Amino acid sequence: MGVRGLTSYIAQRAEIYLKPYELHSTALVIDGDNLSCNLYKDVTGSYSAFGGDYDDFYRAVVQFFQVLAECNIRPYVLMDGGYEERKLRTVSTRLRGKISVIKKINPNASITLFPLHLKEVFVDAVRDCGVPVMRCVFEADDELAALARKLNCPVLSYDSDFYIHNVKYIPLITLTVKVLTKQVKDKQKDSRDLRRNEAKNVEKRTKANKIVTGIQNSEQRASPKGSTKTYKYLDCCIYRVSHLCGRSTLSPEKLPLFAALLGNDYIARGAFKNFFAAGMGKAGRSRKLKIQQKRIQVILTWLKEETAESALAKVLSRLKKNQRDSLVSQVNSAISGYSNELCHAYDFFEEQYINAFPYIEPASEEELSDDEELDENRSEGEEVEGQEEAENQEEEEQEEDPEAESAEEEEIDEVEVEDKTLLFPQWFLDKLYPAHLSRYFVDLMHLRKYINNPQIEHFPFHDSNELALPILNYVFSLLHHVDGAKTEPQFDEEGSPIPIEYTYLTRVLRVTNVKYIKMPIEKEPAYAFDPSSPDARHLRAVFEANVPHADTEKLFSKLDELPEDLRLYFLAIIYWLHRSEHCDLLHLHSLILSLLVLRTIDMKIPAEREVKAFRKRFGKTLKAERAVRDKESAEGVKRGIKPALLELSIPDRMEHVPKSDCYLTQERLLPHFHMQEIFKKKFDLYSSTVIHAFAEFQAVVYQLNGLNSLLDFPLLSPRMNQLYCGAFIYNMYDLLRNRADIRYHVENFLLPDSKIMFDFYCYLYDWCAEFIPHWKRLQVDQTAVKAQQKKRLKKQRQATRKAEAKESNADPNAEMVKEADPEDDFFDLNNKFCALKVA
Repeated sequence: MGVRGLTSYIAQRAEIYLKPYELHSTALVIDGDNLSCNLYKDVTGSYSAFGGDYDDFYRAVVQFFQVLAECNIRPYVLMDGGYEERKLRTVSTRLRGKISVIKKINPNASITLFPLHLKEVFVDAVRDCGVPVMRCVFEADDELAALARKLNCPVLSYDSDFYIHNVKYIPLITLTVKVLTKQVKDKQKDSRDLRRNEAKNVEKRTKANKIVTGIQNSEQRASPKGSTKTYKYLDCCIYRVSHLCGRSTLSPEKLPLFAALLGNDYIARGAFKNFFAAGMGKAGRSRKLKIQQKRIQVILTWLKEETAESALAKVLSRLKKNQRDSLVSQVNSAISGYSNELCHAYDFFEEQYINAFPYIEPASEEELSDDEELDENRSEGEEVEGQEEAENQEEEEQEEDPEAESAEEEEIDEVEVEDKTLLFPQWFLDKLYPAHLSRYFVDLMHLRKYINNPQIEHFPFHDSNELALPILNYVFSLLHHVDGAKTEPQFDEEGSPIPIEYTYLTRVLRVTNVKYIKMPIEKEPAYAFDPSSPDARHLRAVFEANVPHADTEKLFSKLDELPEDLRLYFLAIIYWLHRSEHCDLLHLHSLILSLLVLRTIDMKIPAEREVKAFRKRFGKTLKAERAVRDKESAEGVKRGIKPALLELSIPDRMEHVPKSDCYLTQERLLPHFHMQEIFKKKFDLYSSTVIHAFAEFQAVVYQLNGLNSLLDFPLLSPRMNQLYCGAFIYNMYDLLRNRADIRYHVENFLLPDSKIMFDFYCYLYDWCAEFIPHWKRLQVDQTAVKAQQKKRLKKQRQATRKAEAKESNADPNAEMVKEADPEDDFFDLNNKFCALKVA
């Protein structure tokens, strides 16, 4: 949700509010959405302009959790679910901001737009590390806090909401992801304050918004002599509510109102305009502080002299009547979340994972003392409150508005914790909790809305997800046509049934704005939908209805010829080729080359994307292998495939690709994993129309995988980190667009060092060729042909010029010299002394 300005305020006063902390041998509750977004920003940088480098991001996530494991940290990852109704206005505002980013794309810009499959790749990486993960129903903040309180462990996030939660909070900005080693006798006590340079570093990193500058494993240092025990830890800072509520400045009951006055996603800061003007006075005249920082100081000073009830009553008296209920409900919700003990995550992890909670620590002496201090502050506040009420009761009854009094009474009453999971059927929660379903399923079920976040795409075209809308419509139809729980349609005035519908939020064509489209579903699913045992034929029904020119029966029968992890991916390719107006066969070649490299080479050898680092690390291996192959070539030995491998099918041979092939091929292809240098000088050469076709493909994969997960995975979900690298795919397209014979270029210039890889590339393309629509199958790229002809004519003209130049510079007496008898005396007519030659 976020409390505006509080993160910067804490960072500027880190010496007061943050304490140094050594993170090791403990449980750690992690805000998955927050961590994934910050890791992606730090890892990919400007490459987000190409649609997402999922391979780099996946490796960064795995390295992060490997570092945690090295320090004996047991992480628990919670992912956000859908949006609540009250947050839709904020969602719409943020959607406009994303639309403005793609309006004018610059590959050199530092603005990051998160790719479509970011959260799915993150969940795949977390699962591969063996880390417990769960998707919540709505925002995960309350679940994170409840689980952290149950386990008595810190929360790792970068969300200012946790500054007002009753939990131990580690701001992600303060975590140094570098394993350090220390002797047990030197173990740090948590009571130490931050040094001045440490506090300034926190403020500097907050302004730079850099979370992970470099993930490093343990240092290679000499082990201490003797039997000295050591431990590994991560350096960070920790925050507790007592740091803000200490010294009698605030009581915990005032924190929700404090956060609301600053503004958040649920209530606009402008709602308190009248209150700040009348009740708060001026915010000071310091030029060093921004307005929001001044406002925080003034609010803290004002709340110090008020009780929770009197402060709320004064705020409500200055609000519009239609805003009062919203503020009261928000404060009540925050108070319930502050002490909420209802934790679905704890029950889920305990049921799904063996030995789920190895670390459950009792409260330390420092935490107990902090709680006692909070209790003292709370009791002092209650005493002051009682005295003020006794003295000013009559005046308050005359001056206060009746609605403010009722709101105050409502706030004083004990708030019951609302279990929001009761809004959903159990079968849906069983699929949602393990993070098998994406977060948009909650919106379709609860709000009947779909928020289409734009990708990097061509702004004048329709949004990239429009191509996959038929799949999304089918998913919505399944959710509301469950056996035994079918949604009954409503009827109009004439008695005719009104089809069920959902609202589709997307960008307006050529305008930086959001439009709301009603999507009625008039057709029921082709087959019955039983969530406990769903029918896999629903996938086939989507193709029969929306890809009429493809032979669906033949298409699904030939899926068995592909590796299991590629079947759904290639179904998406066929759907995309038939439905997209912007893709051509060059896009297909680029996609196949990308999955070939990521799925094969990165699985065989260590992934290294920097050319210099790769040659430094594997230079000797490359030199030795290149010498062997050059020698074989000089001797006329043709390198082929071993006879034993020829007996296997082409897909089965990929497990036996030699590492030497991978090293040589990777060296050849490494420059294509980086943005072209010319874009740094002429970024207008960057083509968003090319990217748009790939964005449409990602949308098809995303929606098709959503349907597949709802059907309990009849096909394996595509692992995008092994299939899609945006920068590499774009560069491949740009490289092949001027080649008349693409297969020849791939064989002789891209994959000349691996016959097995080239055969698999041909195998995958030939499998697709059978289902390529006829209007694209005969397509000839005239641009490439003309370019090839121009190159050929240019070479001919250059050869003619060289021949003419050679003739013009030739010796005019060359023929005479050639015909002369070598035994005859030579007389040089240009040399007057030649006749004096002595025989």
